[in-house]
Amino acid sequence: MIKKPTTSSKHRTLFQKRGSLRKSDRGAVSIFLIFVTMVVFAVMAVMIDYARIAAFEWRTEAAAQTSIRSVMSAYEPALQERYGLFAYGQTDPALIAEAVLSDHSPRISDEFAWVNMEVGEHSSSVTRPLGRLEQFDQQVMEDMKYKAPVQIAYELIGKMKPVSGAMEEAAKTTELLNKVRKDFDKRNKELDHALRFQKQARDEAVGTDIKRSITEDIRFLFMDDSVGSISTAADIATQYADYVRMIREDAGLEEEDKIHSSTIRQYESDARNTADTMRRTIMKAQSRHFTHLDRSIQAVKEARAINQQMKITIQQVRASHPSEGYNQVGQSSIGETGQSSTADELKKINESVDSLVLPDSFFIDYENELQKQKTSFAQLDSDVGSFQSVVGSSLGGGGSASGLRSSVTSMWRLWEQYERDYVKLPRNIISDREQEIGKLKASDDERRRLEKEANESLNQATSLLSTLANMDNAVASHRDAYQDVRTKADAIKAFNQKPLPEGEYGGSLNRDPSDAAEESMKDMNQLYTGLGEFMIGARERLYRNEYAFNYFTSYDPTKLQGLFKSKNPTEELIQSLSIHNQELEYIMYGFHDPVMNLSAAYGEIFGMRLAIRTMEGFVQCAGGGHPLIILACAVAKGVSMALSDMLQLVTTNAVPLSMYTPNIRLSYSDFLRLFMMMHGSKDDMVIRMLALIHYNTGIDPIKQGTYGELQLHTRMKLWFLPGLMQMLGQTGALGGDVKDGYYETSRVSAYTY
Repeated sequence: MIKKPTTSSKHRTLFQKRGSLRKSDRGAVSIFLIFVTMVVFAVMAVMIDYARIAAFEWRTEAAAQTSIRSVMSAYEPALQERYGLFAYGQTDPALIAEAVLSDHSPRISDEFAWVNMEVGEHSSSVTRPLGRLEQFDQQVMEDMKYKAPVQIAYELIGKMKPVSGAMEEAAKTTELLNKVRKDFDKRNKELDHALRFQKQARDEAVGTDIKRSITEDIRFLFMDDSVGSISTAADIATQYADYVRMIREDAGLEEEDKIHSSTIRQYESDARNTADTMRRTIMKAQSRHFTHLDRSIQAVKEARAINQQMKITIQQVRASHPSEGYNQVGQSSIGETGQSSTADELKKINESVDSLVLPDSFFIDYENELQKQKTSFAQLDSDVGSFQSVVGSSLGGGGSASGLRSSVTSMWRLWEQYERDYVKLPRNIISDREQEIGKLKASDDERRRLEKEANESLNQATSLLSTLANMDNAVASHRDAYQDVRTKADAIKAFNQKPLPEGEYGGSLNRDPSDAAEESMKDMNQLYTGLGEFMIGARERLYRNEYAFNYFTSYDPTKLQGLFKSKNPTEELIQSLSIHNQELEYIMYGFHDPVMNLSAAYGEIFGMRLAIRTMEGFVQCAGGGHPLIILACAVAKGVSMALSDMLQLVTTNAVPLSMYTPNIRLSYSDFLRLFMMMHGSKDDMVIRMLALIHYNTGIDPIKQGTYGELQLHTRMKLWFLPGLMQMLGQTGALGGDVKDGYYETSRVSAYTY
């Protein structure tokens, strides 16, 4: 018999079942907690190592940067102290890097090391030599970016501003007058040729003695005369009636009975010979007359073409702008404002040039006049030919005395008209034309006198420069130094693959004073262009120039005082011509010679003084009237004053900028700074600077680097899950690699001066 369970037994059974369930739940929870703990541990381990890796990366970067900075701190002190340049020295960069990196390597210590960096392979190099032009330029720009603008603005622009407006007008006026002067002289020379050929044509006509061949006195033409000797055309006409009478008296008589046969034959022979001779003579004269007048007409046409070119030249010069730099400097806020009255006076002189151009009517009238002269003599030639025909047809009695008289009268009248127009004095067409052409050259005598004065002063200036340039034998001891610098410059040139010309300016002066003045004005245009470029931000060239001025020597001009006065070089002067005393001149001009650079510098100084003094001369000579006399006067004063300035410069090392700015003075070094803006290739000047640096310090810029680079490989042992970190590294989440439980990374760090 089966018993039914009681209530208590039911409860006990349920409790047992529930207990078994609790035991099962606790096991599941333990596994879950273990899993959670493992995940948390893995995450924390990854995060810890990841944080260590980040710190390790930063420390590697810091180590690389610190190392390369330490390497590049070993620069050459001689370059930095003397030239403000940085270039790596002689120490092996690997030794410096090794010493710095050793501080970052692990040390035996009881302290806990969060990031224990181990330095592996590393390499360092120093490249980009200072001898590379771009590297040198970069350091020059950095050194001068604060100093140069102030120096240029106040020491150069401020000084040149007061004369900017006047120099602009002077440059235009000098160029215009000098160009027109040459065309003016060419035109007048052609007019002289035209007048000379016209006179030669007249002389050909007069040389035929045609007047005497026609008649000695026209009054006797209307009187009959007995047959006799014949020497003029009038004799043929006046004897013709008697000649006809003789023919009639002998008519019908036998030959032996004729009483006038020989006289008749003599008249006919003389009449024919006289007419033929007149014809031949006048034909030859007419050919030469025609040729001379054709040449004269051609000369007039040439003169007209030159006159037209004068118009074009005036238009072109006035339309051109010498340099925007004049306005840019003149409008700057630095320095004093110039005198506008001076520029206004120069403008008036510029406008007066129009008076030198002749109207076209002058040439048209002159050409018509020459054509008329041709026609006038051609008509006479034609009448002489007609007279010959009349004489030929009249012989034998078939003509008339009145016909011959009429022909002779026509020839006489034509010659009388030609004589009145072109031969008789005190006035005729040719003399009037000569007087008119003479007025065009009325200024020539005064111009020649002033040009002679200018030439004498210019010859003195040339003599001074040649005295300096002709010291070759005296300065032979300095040539070795220049050749040494040349060798170094050639090496830098080859290293940069740049051409280096030998000398850029000869310092010679144009032999024509007006041409020299025009060239000096062009140089002033370049000077103000350079100053204007600085005003609008083109500063690289000026920074280079100012660097050269600050760090290299220039010559002391007072050393030349004795040479310029006595022309005998002293021992002190010869010793002063060392390259150490004229580095800036060498940088500018590039002559590997002890005197050529100085000669070039003084040639340019004379040119600049000539430009400024010529500007002053225009104002002083404005009352000269004729524009070309004003030009000659201004140039004569300009050359003379420029020569005085040269002598003053070697005496006091300073000259006033202009008579209108007596308080502004320019020293020899100021002139050099200004000239560097007028010419000079940047690359050539930089090469010469580097050659001088090598020569003066013994440090070869080709071998001294300015850019350092360090390649560093480091590793750090991971604490926790290297396999997991390696998997993360494969996904690109890490910057380096995980190998054999280490995290490895590399850095490249660079530093440049």
